[in-house]
Amino acid sequence: MDPAQIFYWAILVFAGLACGLLNTLASSGTAVSLPILILALGVNEGIANATNRLPVLAGAIMATYSFARRGQMDWSAAIRLVPPAALGSILGTKAATALTDRQLEHFVNGAILIALILLFTKLKEILARTPDRLPDIHWRGMLLIFAVGFWLGFIVLDGATYLMIVLMLFFFYDLPQANALKSLLLAVTSLLPVLIFAHDGKILWEEGGVLALGSIAGGYLGAVLSNLPQSRKIAFRMLAFVISLEFVQLVWRTTAPFRAWLAREV
Repeated sequence: MDPAQIFYWAILVFAGLACGLLNTLASSGTAVSLPILILALGVNEGIANATNRLPVLAGAIMATYSFARRGQMDWSAAIRLVPPAALGSILGTKAATALTDRQLEHFVNGAILIALILLFTKLKEILARTPDRLPDIHWRGMLLIFAVGFWLGFIVLDGATYLMIVLMLFFFYDLPQANALKSLLLAVTSLLPVLIFAHDGKILWEEGGVLALGSIAGGYLGAVLSNLPQSRKIAFRMLAFVISLEFVQLVWRTTAPFRAWLAREV
């Protein structure tokens, strides 16, 4: 698509808004913004993976600020969880820069399948549950935070889903408090890759800036919606829609050779 067309930039604003809203209220916002960069706008996988960190970072900062103003941030837990998440993010980013676009595509496809499996197994149950004990930060969960941090640095796709699962299932946070910590960890694990990718010249700053502006608005809206009584149902429905959309995109890409062969035969 030609960047001179206004529709090009309108798509980016929408993608950024959806990314910030989904990542804050539920997760998987990059399931909208990353495919739009690759499939709709024609950006190659490596550049898209780098540029996509800007809306994640901007939306996460806005959401973190909004949750903190509401007094929903557990800062004592944040101090303990940020270091393993940051370390994992640095290592994941280094791993991503060592792979080809084709290799990155395989990992993206794997992430989509894992998210789809989680959606129809434990994820709905996790979102629906009300913790019956106080939050507890322990070393096993911190190892998982390190692993998710690695994934966030590596691909970022569906990483917010994995953060939410760890925070709610292993640390026993309720949805608003889990979303607050998730937003902070997303901000930290997005800032470090942005700096590394920027140093390597892999970020499209104009496109990323427009995505970021949309994501700021989405992050604020997500923080507001997260405190509604029906936020759990909204979160699951949004996740179901986005992950299902990811799966449709995966099937479309993987069947491209067959469709091309069929077109030639017809």
